[in-house]
Amino acid sequence: MARWHAQLDPECPEVISYRQSLYGDPLGRAMGAPLDEFWEDFENEHRRECKRCQEYGAANIDIVD
Repeated sequence: MARWHAQLDPECPEVISYRQSLYGDPLGRAMGAPLDEFWEDFENEHRRECKRCQEYGAANIDIVD
């Protein structure tokens, strides 16, 4: 079933910082941490608070499977 997905602004400083800390951590990757789940939780929480990412997501909405 397809669903809507509002992307976060890739140039938002908070998004950049979180992405670097999450995906740049070799220990987390080596341990097999569920990075996609962490990212999805961050997206949902951040989108509620960040006007910049709300506007970007509305303008760049995707349909994902």
